[in-house]
Amino acid sequence: MKKSISLFIAFIFATYNYAQTKPDSSRDSLMTLDEIPAWILKNIQFPQEAYEYGAAGIEQVCISASWDGKVFITRKLNTLIPAFEKEIMNVVSKAPKCRYNGSQPQDIYKFMLIDFYKYIPEDRQAEMQKITLHTPPRLANITSNPFYARDKYIEWIHKNIRIPSILKCYSDTISFQYTVTRDGKVNAISILQCKDDRAKEALKHTLKKSPEWKPSIANGTTPIDVTICDKIIIQTDDKGKLLPLTNYIDDIFCNTNSIPTDPDMIIVNPEIKAIYNEEGSFLKNIMQDVVIDKKISVNGSFIIERDGTTSHINIANSPDSKTDSIVTSAITRTKWIAATQGGTPVRTLYPFGIKTQPRKQKQSQEISYYDIFGKYFIALQASPMRTSYRFIQRDGSIHNYPFNNQGLFDYEAYYKGMLYYHQHTSGKNGNLSKKYFNQIYKIYVEH
Repeated sequence: MKKSISLFIAFIFATYNYAQTKPDSSRDSLMTLDEIPAWILKNIQFPQEAYEYGAAGIEQVCISASWDGKVFITRKLNTLIPAFEKEIMNVVSKAPKCRYNGSQPQDIYKFMLIDFYKYIPEDRQAEMQKITLHTPPRLANITSNPFYARDKYIEWIHKNIRIPSILKCYSDTISFQYTVTRDGKVNAISILQCKDDRAKEALKHTLKKSPEWKPSIANGTTPIDVTICDKIIIQTDDKGKLLPLTNYIDDIFCNTNSIPTDPDMIIVNPEIKAIYNEEGSFLKNIMQDVVIDKKISVNGSFIIERDGTTSHINIANSPDSKTDSIVTSAITRTKWIAATQGGTPVRTLYPFGIKTQPRKQKQSQEISYYDIFGKYFIALQASPMRTSYRFIQRDGSIHNYPFNNQGLFDYEAYYKGMLYYHQHTSGKNGNLSKKYFNQIYKIYVEH
């Protein structure tokens, strides 16, 4: 009996020892990120609810993978209809674990196209309009990256919605759907899920006052209708006041929550994004030295390092080498607060896109006040030694006029006051009488 027990213990020990020394083949058996797009295309199906919309086409998707193998979508989708977005999200969520290799920008994401028209059974393709690759709709008067217009729209909604104050300590994730038409209007508004009818009506009322959009464009020139399903988080405090916006992000667009295993990894969609650490807008600042005489588009990406510097700058489609060089140099000089994952600074990819119009040439000299007041311009001859003169303040009131640090009359203050009067007191036509200027001249010059 003792011999049997000893043999059993020996067997268990040998098995354990083999398990510890056996080569780990699980990593080698994982798919690479290069292989995931083919797997997704193989598992996509044409959704039945898409038939009622009567159109199908090519959708753009960008995927990445985390260091623990999770495959995710790097940004919100901009599909023709919600059914296509739902199908893509569903398939990607079921993707097999992926072997991560994210030390270089080209290794951390894959851009792919999904042509839903090809998934329609042949006997039903005649029912559907075929749409080529299309641009997403974007807000006409609110600046945003075309691929992030939905986020800007959510911000606009949150800023303009008026939740009844009776809804105290209210918290809800409201699902809604709308169509951006080919003429840039928002219609076919539908609130799909909401806890309270009062919040539902408030959202519906806000959506009906939506700003104008630039429509989705197919075939390069043809405006088309696009239907979007979104969610907005509405929260109020104990007095019914709307709390700051918290963005709703589906798990399929999120990286893993764990801490990176390698400090050199490039993280896509980190927990806390990098922050531009300078005054003004990043996109405006990097383009301020670019002189253009036509409409241009510049796209690219770069890596924000753990210390806030930039590297791996890639300009995809600048109009010329000079613009490429100026933008690259400007990005090199920028300062950032690094992204963090699990409280640790990490390297992260920052993609950007710019569409800009020619800027008006700056005038070599500022417009003089003589250009504004014409023949009624007063060339002051007052002496700084005389202190009894008065001047017109910006609000139109008259006070003893000041002198600057050199003891000279402050012409700028005087004429700014005159300009204020010209714009606000003299009526819509902006005319001032000669009699008025004669009186002012006497106050300042002939006193």
